Amino acid sequence: MLRNVIILLSLSALLAAVAPSQGSSPVAGTWKANLAKSQRHENHLFESLTMRFEVSDDAVLLTYTGVNMGGKQESSTRKLHPDGKEYPVAEAPGVVVVTKWVGSRILESVARKDGKLLGQSTYEVSSDGKTLTAKIKGIDASGRDFEQVIVFDRQ
Repeated sequence: MLRNVIILLSLSALLAAVAPSQGSSPVAGTWKANLAKSQRHENHLFESLTMRFEVSDDAVLLTYTGVNMGGKQESSTRKLHPDGKEYPVAEAPGVVVVTKWVGSRILESVARKDGKLLGQSTYEVSSDGKTLTAKIKGIDASGRDFEQVIVFDRQ
């Protein structure tokens, strides 16, 4: 009996670490890009960027707003399912996204089309919870590879 209780407690702790909820997820909240600390690709020199993560048990709602390199305001919201399963991207026929938690402080998302990697993003919160580092690599609209590291400060 005690062994079963210990196993259940261990599994609960593991699940809490792998799939955090809104109240416990360090990723949840609003983050503003710190351009001075970031390493942006020359074709992705946006002027400003703010992201908001809303985390629930079965989804992560990622909303961004900012000003692109052409000076135009942009915003969008994506619903990610961090369960490791493929989900189609409605705006991009044939593209699927797989999102998963890698521990309690890292969210990883990978996009593929016909089995070919199109893009990969990891969002990692620092141990003190004050900084989010986004590592993004992929193929841009012109078909060129790019990589960048964007550092965000918690708001």
